[in-house]
Amino acid sequence: MSQQHPVALDRHLEEQASRAGRSSKSNSSLERMLVILDLFSEEVPIWSVEAMCDALGYTRSTAYRYTKELTEAGLLFQVEPRRYGLGSRIIQWDRQLRLTDPLVKATREIEPELDVFDGEQIWIVCRLFNDQVICVHSHGHLKEPVSYARGTPRPLFMGATSKIILAYLPARQHMRLFLEHQNEVVKGSLGSSWEEFKDVLQTIRRQGYSESHGEVDPNLFGLAAPIFDGNGKVVASLSCVRPQTSYREDQAEKQRQVIMTLANRLTEKLTQLISS
Repeated sequence: MSQQHPVALDRHLEEQASRAGRSSKSNSSLERMLVILDLFSEEVPIWSVEAMCDALGYTRSTAYRYTKELTEAGLLFQVEPRRYGLGSRIIQWDRQLRLTDPLVKATREIEPELDVFDGEQIWIVCRLFNDQVICVHSHGHLKEPVSYARGTPRPLFMGATSKIILAYLPARQHMRLFLEHQNEVVKGSLGSSWEEFKDVLQTIRRQGYSESHGEVDPNLFGLAAPIFDGNGKVVASLSCVRPQTSYREDQAEKQRQVIMTLANRLTEKLTQLISS
């Protein structure tokens, strides 16, 4: 493992140490086995059994048993002796989600209504999974490098895409997130105290959209609106990301109304698909 992105690996191992600490408190061997899958990332796609033991604190016999079971289930693939990558079943599941996920299907149905602004633009739909925002669909193209692609996790406290989802979460969840992530809240310009954090989120919620400039990707600005399920619970967001040079203050309010209208259309489509 020492030959694979040492800095990224060190950071990854540090993150996994915390995850392993939480996992070790559980009596569930299934949870302890599945946490192995969280080790794999774009930076470190191949893991040896020894490195798994180092990262998660498992004995070698335990790690071998878990990797054997995960490989037999198709969740891991042995690329060479004692070294593993993610398996074929994950690829199959991703294809199934692309074809059957109601949110993705709803987005494809309204794609002809997108591309409403002049110039380059990319439209992104991101879904909330517990406390994590994940990009599930994108449409369009930008010349500028953009970090939004299917399967990419977004920072929860940074960028319009995530902030609009964050604003519509329940108040009790806001309190927990603030207590657990105060540094990220400050970095995301969401306030340095609980009262400031609460006020910023209430402002975003009242206006019905979120806007950010260069927070996630430099030279780009984003405009986002929330998507809800049939019970009025926020589940995702629709965002349009464009070059900062395309921003026009005199057009901003009209464009905010457009994206809120399109997000409402997605909410309607999603509700129809789920209930049908």
